[in-house]
Amino acid sequence: MKEDIRKLIESDITGYKINKETGISESNISRIRSGKIELGSISLDNATKLYEFYKKHKEDIKPPQV
Repeated sequence: MKEDIRKLIESDITGYKINKETGISESNISRIRSGKIELGSISLDNATKLYEFYKKHKEDIKPPQV
């Protein structure tokens, strides 16, 4: 689960899209992406939302373009 959430967080899917489907604020998504909030420190509720989002969209999740 944690590795799948990491793939989502590191993907190029916008914080806006994640926010609209999960209800997790764009600022929290941004803080997770920037490392200000560690992935292991997010609430169980948010982890569940992010994991469900990942499962729904895993075909669309690609690593960020370097």
